[in-house]
Amino acid sequence: MREEENAVPEGQRKAPAAGLGWRKESVAGRPEKAPVILLHGFAQTPASWDGVARILQGQGRRTYAPNLFEPESGLALRACDCGEALTAPGDAAYDRASGPTGDLAAGPARGVADSPTGDPINHPITDKPTSDPASRPTSHSIADPLASMGAVCDRVAAIVRLVAAAEGAPVLVGYSMGGRIAAETMVRHPGLPLAGLVLESAELGPADDAARAALARRNGEWAAWLREGGVAAFMDWWETLPLFATQRELPPATRAAIRADREAHDAETLARSLEAWGAHHQAAESETAAALAQMRVAGRPVLYLAGSRDEKYAALAARVRAAGLPAKLVEGAGHNVHLEKPEVFSRAVAQLAGAPPSGPSPS
Repeated sequence: MREEENAVPEGQRKAPAAGLGWRKESVAGRPEKAPVILLHGFAQTPASWDGVARILQGQGRRTYAPNLFEPESGLALRACDCGEALTAPGDAAYDRASGPTGDLAAGPARGVADSPTGDPINHPITDKPTSDPASRPTSHSIADPLASMGAVCDRVAAIVRLVAAAEGAPVLVGYSMGGRIAAETMVRHPGLPLAGLVLESAELGPADDAARAALARRNGEWAAWLREGGVAAFMDWWETLPLFATQRELPPATRAAIRADREAHDAETLARSLEAWGAHHQAAESETAAALAQMRVAGRPVLYLAGSRDEKYAALAARVRAAGLPAKLVEGAGHNVHLEKPEVFSRAVAQLAGAPPSGPSPS
C-alpha cells in the first residue's frame, strides 16, 4: 500500500451534512434483484445519485450511495425514509477479529434491513485471506478513508461485503472519481462478492510513469489552490472546464443543485481527496484493464459508460472496447451521464444487473 497522508487536525474538517453518510432507497422485504452501490464523483455528495436511485428503486432494487468522504470509524447504511440500517463494527472490533493470518470476521451486521419473515438480517461479515496483504481491510482504512487510495479502497471493499452479507452480491457503480476508486478496488480486492461493475466516465490509471508524474503534479497544484483560495473560488473555475460544458445546458435549478453539492465540502477534505485518491495512485491502465478482464472471466459482468459529447472519456471508452471489454457511448450526454441521461443510465445498470454470467464462451 502506498504511503498514507497525515491526518487532518481535529476541527479543520467540516462535519458531514445531515443525511450525507448513507442514503438508502428501500423496498419491502428482502429483494430478489441485486442491490446497487453508487459511488459519487469529486466534490459530490450521495444526493447526486437521487435521480438514478429513484428509478432503480422503482424497479425493485435497493440502492446504497455512501459518502466517500465520511470520516466516521464505523460503517453504516442508513435508510432515507425509515429507521433501517446495516452497520459494521468500528476499528476495535476489526482489530479484535483479525487473526494472525489476516482473516477478518468482524462479527454480525447489526441493525438491519428486513428479511422476508420480518426478522432482522444478522449476517457475519467475513473476508477471506488473499496472497496480497494490501488487499485486506485494515482498521485505519475504516477510520479514515482520506488517508490513501488503499484506505478508501479498503472501505469500499468493506461496504461491498456488508451489503453482500445482508442482501446478496451487489452491482458496484462508480462515476468519475467514484469510478476510479471502484476500478482500483477491483485491482486490490479481486475476489469481492460482486454481481457486476459499471464504470462511468472514469480514469483507469496512467499509461506510463511520465503520465503518473504529470497527474501527481496537477493534483498537487489543484490541492494547493483549494487550500489557498477556498472552495467557492475553485468551483468558479472548475465548472468552466470543457469536461462540464454540457452541464451548462441543464435547467437553472439543476445547475444550482450541482453547485450546492460541490460546495457541501470544506477545502481541506477536497484537497486531501485529490492528493490521496488521484489517478496518480491508480494501477497502470493496462493493469486495471487486466483486472476487469479477469472479472469477466470469473463470470461477473463489466460495463464502461461514457457520453458521446465527452471527448476525453469517449476516447477512453474506445480503448476499453479495443481491450475486449464492453463499453457504451450514450448519445447526447457529456461527462455526467447519469445526471444528463438518467433513464438511459439506469437501464444500462439494470441490464447489467440482470445479465447472465459474462465469462467467455467455451471454444
